[in-house]
Amino acid sequence: MGIVKTRVSPTLPRRSLYWDDFERRAYETVEALRNGTQPPVRRVAVFITDRCNFRCSYCNHEQDSGMLSEAAFTSLLEKYGDTALFHITGGEPSMVPWLYPLLRERGQDFRFHLNTNAFIYPPAESVKRLKISLDHWDAEQWDAEVGVTGAFKRVVENIKRASAHTVTSITFTMNHQNFREAAFFGRWAQNTFTDLYAIFYSVYKGTNPRYAFTEDDVETFFTQVKPAMEYALEPESLALLQETIDEKVRLLQGVRFPQNSAGTCYLSMSERVVDPSGEEFSCSHLYRDGIRDLTTQKHEKCLYGCNRRLTMFNELVEKELCERGEA
Repeated sequence: MGIVKTRVSPTLPRRSLYWDDFERRAYETVEALRNGTQPPVRRVAVFITDRCNFRCSYCNHEQDSGMLSEAAFTSLLEKYGDTALFHITGGEPSMVPWLYPLLRERGQDFRFHLNTNAFIYPPAESVKRLKISLDHWDAEQWDAEVGVTGAFKRVVENIKRASAHTVTSITFTMNHQNFREAAFFGRWAQNTFTDLYAIFYSVYKGTNPRYAFTEDDVETFFTQVKPAMEYALEPESLALLQETIDEKVRLLQGVRFPQNSAGTCYLSMSERVVDPSGEEFSCSHLYRDGIRDLTTQKHEKCLYGCNRRLTMFNELVEKELCERGEA
């Protein structure tokens, strides 16, 4: 289905292969609210398991044996159909024994995106987007970080192989230990993976002092590291960096963002989040914070971050509704 033109589209965030259907979703949200209906669900984030084959030292995720059943996953496909994007994450999705065979079988029928550590080769030919976690360029350090000998070599080879078949990005989680190497990692990754689409820099979200950013770290990042990254990164990776780490407080935990404080989260109207039991919720960011409900009203946790692109979506829909006198 093509993108529907709308009054709000010229001011929406630029088009990117990283984010999906923002233009259409904004249009559909405004039109649905005008008509007193709900916009269609366009993105389904499936936290398919809590298991993982890595034991990353900085990970805050609590592992257990939870795993979505194949029947429940198939029901989601039937419920939301081929117009929705199914973003599969975890835990580590490759721990689900039936998943990769199913993706290979149904990849032509549905839009699948996949987050993985790529220790097990993913079904790259059957997914539209692939995001792979890799936080270091040094094999010995990465193997020690994830607790698996030989992990780095396998992951690097799998990234090279997979990126030839689908849009592949690397997620590099910056923390107190590794942020100074972010620019070097960017240059290394761009040179090593010639088919790579982009590098996405996320920020450690825990409170472990070994990994949490300090105020001195923030100053170092913005005065030394970020300028080096801006020089080193290719356009898509640079744009993602500028949209997600646009001010110093983005690197600190517990910082409040008043612009997120109240009202409706219009973005969550066209999203669903599914946990390993099959229960559905409305926001993947709140889900990671332990807030699991289906309301579209902003929670107090929304004060503590939501990247600029996501808040912009809500602001633009709100503005469009206000201009039409319907907010």
